[in-house]
Amino acid sequence: MANNEENRDIRSRQGINTIIVNSARNMHMKTVNARIPQKSTPQPLSQQQNPQWNNFMVNRGTQNTSTIHQRFKSPLAPRTQSTRHVCNNPNNPPCAHCGTTIIPSPKAFMPLEDNPEIIINNWKISTKKKPILNSVELEDWENNKLKGLALPEMIFGNNAITIQNIEKDWTLQFNTLDALKMVKLEDSGIRVSYSNKWLDAKKNNATKNSNQKSDIDESSLKIVHNYDWTYTTEYKGTIKQNSKDSVEYNFQRDDEVQLPIDKLSRSDKILFFDDMILFEDELADNGISVLNCKIRVMDERLLLLSRFFLRVDDVLIRVIDTRIYVEFDENIIIREFKKYEDQYSSVLSRHRLSHSYDPKAALRDSNWVVANSPLVTRECEILKF
Repeated sequence: MANNEENRDIRSRQGINTIIVNSARNMHMKTVNARIPQKSTPQPLSQQQNPQWNNFMVNRGTQNTSTIHQRFKSPLAPRTQSTRHVCNNPNNPPCAHCGTTIIPSPKAFMPLEDNPEIIINNWKISTKKKPILNSVELEDWENNKLKGLALPEMIFGNNAITIQNIEKDWTLQFNTLDALKMVKLEDSGIRVSYSNKWLDAKKNNATKNSNQKSDIDESSLKIVHNYDWTYTTEYKGTIKQNSKDSVEYNFQRDDEVQLPIDKLSRSDKILFFDDMILFEDELADNGISVLNCKIRVMDERLLLLSRFFLRVDDVLIRVIDTRIYVEFDENIIIREFKKYEDQYSSVLSRHRLSHSYDPKAALRDSNWVVANSPLVTRECEILKF
């Protein structure tokens, strides 16, 4: 019995069999080889007649570092190269096989920066995205660039969208600094929902205690702001004439002009798209104030939307939209300005049944708010080169 137990202990300490180890190695090598692109082998005529079959027949006997386009190249999709638009960002060159350009295509490096651009005819469109301002930049903005304004919580001060007409040397840019410069340095008159309760409580305490009453005057019962704490900005973009000798081009007011919805509704291929936040503040947990810009560029036109969205909980809803439409062939720019505003309770009463589980969820969707809020102001301008 003792000898049998010793034999079992010796066998248990022998480890994994060599055959099992070799099988595991072979399985691992098969997995690795399967991930390496392979060259395709000539196929019989019966298989060549079916292009879908050719796409997936791969010779696994030889290894090659060919691209995915060489492996799955379909004869139904011939190589095309767009001559209308040019991508000048080396980080996202057009594909050598299909001519498709994906914009933006950021490249990771330090410090983080993404600055893609595209040129169509005489128009150059570029965007710049960076992280929020650091402490040094915030101090400079607060003491020099935006003196007198308490800055929002999150400022993406280096973000910008630029639309430039190269031939006329004319530029329209949306940036954070100029947007915040349009915030009024005076009291907006908007109060948070519990401000009245705070004032009433302070008055009652002053009335009950005669000692405190002598120390409190009317000015102490007022809420005073030396700036618009909601950061409302009616920013329409910054126009720059880069050349001193060039003719000055300005927008002309024409409220009869409408954006060509029929053209914008087409399923045109989007060559360029970007979306960015310029600044955001949660208003001390009493709502939200955010300025967002997004742009999409097609082959013949572009559309930019700059949206300021303000929600003061239980008080007010406000949306300010600025749309820029550019027709490349006709060299026409249309700028449309819209302002929506209503009481918080009025907008909340219009919420759809889809938000019944959370009635206030609709008020966090700016698109829904615009569709269910009255239009207060509309202005339209046009510029032709």
